[in-house]
Amino acid sequence: MSEPYDDERPPVEGVRILGAEEARASLGETRGPAADEPDEPVDLHEDEPQLDLREPAPAVPDEAAVGGMPPEGEPVTAGARTAPTWSAEHDDLLPGREPVRARPISMPSAPVSAPPVSSEAPEAPVAARDAGGGDDAPTGEIPPLPHWTEPPTGAVPAIFADDSETAEELDAWASVTGAQPRFRSGDDWAESDFAEDLSAENVKLGALSNEGPVDEDEEFERDLAARRRAPAAGAPTRPRRQPRPRTPGPSRLEADRTTRDTPPARDLPTAIMTGLAVAVVAIVSFTHNATTVALVCVVVGVATLELASSLRKRGLRPATLVALVASTLMPVAARHYGPSAYPVFFGMVVIVSMLWFLWEITPGRPLPGVASTVLVFAYVGGLGGFAGLILASSRYGVRLLLGVALCVIAYDVFGFFVGSQFGHTAVAPKISPNKTVEGTVAGMIAAVIVGVLIVGHIRPWTMGRGLALGVLVAAGAFVGDLCESMLKRDLDLKDFGSLLPGHGGLLDRFDSLLFCLPIAYYLALQFKIF
Repeated sequence: MSEPYDDERPPVEGVRILGAEEARASLGETRGPAADEPDEPVDLHEDEPQLDLREPAPAVPDEAAVGGMPPEGEPVTAGARTAPTWSAEHDDLLPGREPVRARPISMPSAPVSAPPVSSEAPEAPVAARDAGGGDDAPTGEIPPLPHWTEPPTGAVPAIFADDSETAEELDAWASVTGAQPRFRSGDDWAESDFAEDLSAENVKLGALSNEGPVDEDEEFERDLAARRRAPAAGAPTRPRRQPRPRTPGPSRLEADRTTRDTPPARDLPTAIMTGLAVAVVAIVSFTHNATTVALVCVVVGVATLELASSLRKRGLRPATLVALVASTLMPVAARHYGPSAYPVFFGMVVIVSMLWFLWEITPGRPLPGVASTVLVFAYVGGLGGFAGLILASSRYGVRLLLGVALCVIAYDVFGFFVGSQFGHTAVAPKISPNKTVEGTVAGMIAAVIVGVLIVGHIRPWTMGRGLALGVLVAAGAFVGDLCESMLKRDLDLKDFGSLLPGHGGLLDRFDSLLFCLPIAYYLALQFKIF
């Protein structure tokens, strides 16, 4: 029985425990266990070693023990060391727990039993002392744990003595959920209102929602329109006009523009005065071929600037200088070099326009810039260049050009007066709502009459040639006027310029003539006038 005590481990509470064999070895005894003493059964439950952590009582030193050797023939008892290796202090314990005195350990009966001799009476067992209600009873809230050999009881220790929710804690949850929290027991989890309680206000989102897919773009536009319609804070509110219904369609030339308010009527006296001034300048210029070419170059150059400036107002950035130079020189080149000047000028305009944007002389996107530059040159310079081809005939060039101009003027003047006074039916409501069928028919009739009665008496024109010229000019002037109105409608402009009071710009006044110049040139070729 001495094997469990042979290892010399450090004492737990400053107590040195000696076994029987070690005690005999220290006394010098070599006798074995008594043979006549029967072995007594050891009850582990009754004689189990118990450790008391309380401070040990001061032991009365024996004279023999003080000298280092006990008296011969007396058994050795374990006592406290004079200097314990470790002792529990208040700082090492949990708050509220007092240090507990160490209890002596009772050893099981050894083969050689000797009545222990001690200077003080043995202490009572722990269980008896606790039952007696002595002063050494353990204190605290945690009861002594049962022995590991006893069956489990299933009891759960209480962590907090006052583990209960108060009314204030329940009210705090109400601010989050909107209602008092609900705690379920083990028999009400199958109730149908479980999901409703968790959803608070019965709002279902995502996959739980019964609503269909939402178009985010349409919803954003609807919210943006609502915010724009909302009046600013503190601003006076006024009744808003109901928006006019728009006809669906991809093109910008839709019915929403036809329902626009009618522009103010033209200042007729100013328009008449301006027309007379232009007529005087034209009559003076048409006296010589060279002056007529100069007048054509001026009109084409100003019209080019007006169109390029209008495009720039709407975000396009054409190479205005390239288009202006090419358009202005085109009538002169056509008069001297004939039709062969056209491919050269068109090629040069395309190449120079690309280099213009390649070198970033004009900021902006190259593709719209080059396209708008070619459009300006082709529409104004290309069509206006046919005047140079007509004026290439030094004998009949000015008369041919004068005949075309008279037919176009008749179409515009008579069409305007008849349409403004008697017109009711729009001929092209999506493009030009102010042009009426009555005015258009009157203008065409006037162009034919002037071609036969007036132009037919101007050589080299004849009445038959004048009739053909009047018919073709009536159709060309109508198409040219509509195309120019289409461009203005797309750019959302009333006029391209304001150089001519009462008329707008030069392009607004000579738009029909630009489409009639190629007609007159090829008609003269057909009649072999050149």
